[in-house]
Amino acid sequence: MRVGAPLLQRWLKRKLKPRDVSWVIVFLVFLSTLGLQRMGWLQFLEFHAYDFFVRHRDKAPDGEPIVLVELTESDIHSPTLDYPVPNDKMAELLRDLEADQPAVIGLDIWEDIPVPKSGIHLAEFNQVLLSNTNIAVIFTLEDKGGNGGIAPPAILKSSPERIAFNDNFHPDLEVDLTVPKVRRVLLFTNTPSVGTAISFPFRLATFYLGRKGIETEPNPDDPLGFSLGKARLRPFKANDGAYVGAADGGFQMLLDFKGPERFTRYSFSEVLSGQIRPGAFRDKIVMVGINTPSVSDERVTPLHHDHRGIDVQAQAVHQLLRFALKGERPLRFWDDWMEDAWMLFLCAAGGAMGYLVHSPWRSAGTIVFSLVGLGGLVWLAFIAGWWIPLVAPAVAYMAAAGLVTSYVSYQEKKQRGQLMQLFSKQVSPDIAQALWEQRDEFLAGKRPRSQKLTATVLFTDMEGFSTTSEKLDAEFLMDWLNEYMDTMATAIMAHQGVVEKYIGDAIMAVFGVPLARTTQDEIRRDACNAVRCALAMGAKMDGLNAGWKSRDLPVSGMRIGIHTGPLIAGSLGSAERQEYTVIGDSVNTASRLESFDKAWVDAEAPPGGCRILISEATFQLLSPGFVTKRVGTMNLKNKNEPVTIYLVTGEIA
Repeated sequence: MRVGAPLLQRWLKRKLKPRDVSWVIVFLVFLSTLGLQRMGWLQFLEFHAYDFFVRHRDKAPDGEPIVLVELTESDIHSPTLDYPVPNDKMAELLRDLEADQPAVIGLDIWEDIPVPKSGIHLAEFNQVLLSNTNIAVIFTLEDKGGNGGIAPPAILKSSPERIAFNDNFHPDLEVDLTVPKVRRVLLFTNTPSVGTAISFPFRLATFYLGRKGIETEPNPDDPLGFSLGKARLRPFKANDGAYVGAADGGFQMLLDFKGPERFTRYSFSEVLSGQIRPGAFRDKIVMVGINTPSVSDERVTPLHHDHRGIDVQAQAVHQLLRFALKGERPLRFWDDWMEDAWMLFLCAAGGAMGYLVHSPWRSAGTIVFSLVGLGGLVWLAFIAGWWIPLVAPAVAYMAAAGLVTSYVSYQEKKQRGQLMQLFSKQVSPDIAQALWEQRDEFLAGKRPRSQKLTATVLFTDMEGFSTTSEKLDAEFLMDWLNEYMDTMATAIMAHQGVVEKYIGDAIMAVFGVPLARTTQDEIRRDACNAVRCALAMGAKMDGLNAGWKSRDLPVSGMRIGIHTGPLIAGSLGSAERQEYTVIGDSVNTASRLESFDKAWVDAEAPPGGCRILISEATFQLLSPGFVTKRVGTMNLKNKNEPVTIYLVTGEIA
């Protein structure tokens, strides 16, 4: 602890870079989203995505070999039928169906009590069941309240291979019922009262396949699964796909609903009246059930809110046959660690996007585009047979992208404020934009990086300011001086210069900062800009004098000194109050040129106006066209080496 504590303290005190903070945000978003996913709070949204995929993928072209025979509303209102269906009519229906030699008949109607209750026709119905061993009937393990289920016909209690449970309210499926949609089917399960119980769809499918020599066999690669023809089936697990802690008792199968929207179907009346063509049921799986609004038998599924129970059963049978005969594979799922890695990858991608894009508006557009792409990718995977989580990774991506974008935008705003605090009203818009675009290279923490560079320094001062200031009261003096300063600062910024500081009536400007020049052409351009700026300042001084004279205010002249050379640029001051400045001998040289022999004027120059003196270093960088005059080589104050001085009087257009 004694060794680790100082290390921890140093780490906590270390200033994290925006990139480091962004990765911390990504990690926290991942953990938060993972927690939401593990608690199942995103499960219902994943189910909505699954339902959408199920509804919009291709369906089987037909329902072969399944045929539905249904009791319809018209049948119930006919003079010969009723509900419940009398035993003699049910017996007649089954005999008519058997006459066409179906492979198997599944009776999806409970026949636990005689109809009518007197039992007058029960023997006839029982005889049909006994004489036709390809008829399977249903019972229930439990009713809706969890009480004892509905028993199968007593005559078949000794033939368990011909009975199957039809439990739409089995507790093993309660997660889907809470959603509430049926997305799974229970193929078989073990119960204390019945032992191994087979579901209605699985019973019909295996009965049909058995006639083709296809039986269930152990799967050597999966001791919990089994083989059925070309199919390799594994039991549904609690966390398959988007499920979180689902009840996975018994052997469950996720329904893919790839069967046809409409199976071939006939009504009871059509069969009993002999309207069906011969051979319509030969070698088919005939499912007998109810399809009428007056008898509630609807299920909510991804396809319909009122999906008839017999249709849902037919979908399950059709799915098993496709698996066994055509080799279609069940929907596959990633392991939990792969889903977590997928979520982490998208979370990191969202964070990287937010870090790189910066702009909230562009980030929003990129997020939308990315989510559409993510949805398309998951959709393609679903078509290929994989159920990959969509919602949890999408939430992680959006949250990471949004939070990182917000954080980076805040940091940029803060950095922009720091830059503007340093350069407010000192630089032109072009320089300000360049500063912002290169802020990562320019800023070091909260301070601009100190740098050695070559730049051109301009000093200007008013002539006779001390005398003028004595003649004006304070208010008029400040207004007069501010008018001058504002005019000159505008000229400096218009020529890509930086107003470095105001010193009384003097102005110091620098051309070539804060972004260091890297080529000789750039240094040459700065020198030319500085001299052109000086000429423009002289012209503006003439305009100011004309205006002041018309208002009976004092007029003034200007002295300007310009020198190009190396200097150090950086910020001075505390973290709360900083000032960007330049230091070095080049600054002193420009100042000495401005103040050189204040009484000296060119004999050929008109009185008043603006005197512009430049050094040899600046003169050598000027482009042709500037009108200059060599003043001479002179020793400037506090300068050991003599300096050759030139007077600038204009520029030829």
